[in-house]
Amino acid sequence: MDQNNLGQKLRWYQSWFGVMLLGLGVTILFFILFIAGSIGYYYWQIRQGHGQILFNKFYGGFSANKEIKNNNTTNGTVKFSREELEINSAPFLGSNNPKVTIVEFVDFKCPNSKAAAPILRQMMQKYGNKVKLIIRNFPVESTRAGANELAVLSMCAYNQGYYWPLHDWLYEQQDVLGSKLTNEQLDAMATIFGWDGPKIKECLSSTSAKVNVNKDFADAYRFGVGGTPTFFINGEKVEGVVPLEAWEVFLKNVK
Repeated sequence: MDQNNLGQKLRWYQSWFGVMLLGLGVTILFFILFIAGSIGYYYWQIRQGHGQILFNKFYGGFSANKEIKNNNTTNGTVKFSREELEINSAPFLGSNNPKVTIVEFVDFKCPNSKAAAPILRQMMQKYGNKVKLIIRNFPVESTRAGANELAVLSMCAYNQGYYWPLHDWLYEQQDVLGSKLTNEQLDAMATIFGWDGPKIKECLSSTSAKVNVNKDFADAYRFGVGGTPTFFINGEKVEGVVPLEAWEVFLKNVK
């Protein structure tokens, strides 16, 4: 029986066995808290659209997906060429002779697309001499009412040469734009941007811009896009908001 120097009986936690047991318990508790905290952090990151960034962090580089999964195909895969992806008719920024071509599928109602927009602007300001950024549409109307109309509006604005001012403005106004654009809103936009208001309204009612948006959406689905933003970097698929630091790590190595 363990006793102290006065011959008194020691409590269990005062014995060498008790001290070891307590130490082991504290270690296990800290380990459990660490694991729980890590799981909670990574779950939050994935919910914020950063799942692919976490993949890149642990496994390095952008993941290559030359064959994209598609539930509508017989064998589960579909092959596509970069020419199908990097279409010349879509809005773009940057070099006409790029080292890197980035295609971004966006939804103007998507908070993650909004979060990615200023990052891409900074990236293009710094690396636009060797990067071409192409924007294509993936409006998910079923979960974000009004997304399809904003995509069509962006293509109408593109036809008049106002795509990029509208692109930035739609993200700035994302929280206040409803599910349907009103005549008052369209008239206000004509004043803001200086475009031909009647032609914009005519375009919104016609089929030409809608056809472009529908083609983007169909292509995106065929290429395996499931949410926005989704990037294809020289044909390689990357999902979620990519931090500026990650773009820089990648682009600094491009000669």
